[in-house]
Amino acid sequence: MNTVIETNGIVKRYGAKLAVNNVSIHVERGDIYGLIGKNGAGKTTLMKMLLGLTFPTSGSMRLFGSEDLNTARARIGSLIEAPGLYTGESAYENMKRFGILFGATEDDIRRLLALVGLSDVGGKKVGSFSLGMKQRLGIAIALLADPELLVLDEPINGLDPAGIKDVRDIILELSKKGVTVLISSHLLDELGKIANKFGIMRDGALVEELTKEEIHELCRTPLDIRVSDPNGARAFIEANFNGIGINQIGDTLHLYSDFINPAVLNKKLVEAGYDVYELKRENIVLEDFFIRRMG
Repeated sequence: MNTVIETNGIVKRYGAKLAVNNVSIHVERGDIYGLIGKNGAGKTTLMKMLLGLTFPTSGSMRLFGSEDLNTARARIGSLIEAPGLYTGESAYENMKRFGILFGATEDDIRRLLALVGLSDVGGKKVGSFSLGMKQRLGIAIALLADPELLVLDEPINGLDPAGIKDVRDIILELSKKGVTVLISSHLLDELGKIANKFGIMRDGALVEELTKEEIHELCRTPLDIRVSDPNGARAFIEANFNGIGINQIGDTLHLYSDFINPAVLNKKLVEAGYDVYELKRENIVLEDFFIRRMG
């Protein structure tokens, strides 16, 4: 079974408030699935239902293809909101405490501390850690059970650029080792650097699920060329360049291709006797794309 998370019409109500509204998501094995939405969109509530920290009002879910959720959840590691740490103890001592729950060995603890870059902090107390160090320790604790699925709620919120890169590198390294990741974040461009699939939530509902390739296609805008003889220039381009889609509006040609070199095209048009008045491309920034979708 390749589907790790599958929800079907999940609903969560808190009194009159509809926190999650008929959400059906699909996370496949090996995905880094980015869950996107404004504060209050329902991301954290959805994650908590997957982990059994709260229960749906209606709807159903399957984890690793199974409806035996309690057994399946033993295969999940998670970091929801802020990690609960023993601030008067070191990173190693925290790992030892949590490791008892999962039967982790000394080698497991040392390996995970090295993975998150905390093997050289010695006896420094967690209470004096930076936010980024605490987040990295939280991820290490989530990995103690050697999970197949890692659920991370806003793990890079509030981190400086170095801390963000550290967490990003950890997630990419885990993905290479076959760990499936469900992650939410407000830093949309950062999420775009690691996720291969996205679920966009708004007002508790799932607006859409898109792959990275589908988003790239939706963000793609044409190369716009304004020329002296658009009809002749269009015929010239079609005759001399392969694989280009052309839409003509007035004296402007809109060219659709990821492989065309604007400098080469401009040079050839001028050499062929066409006056090029304007040549430009304005791609939609990934963050702008998500903001439009979120409303």
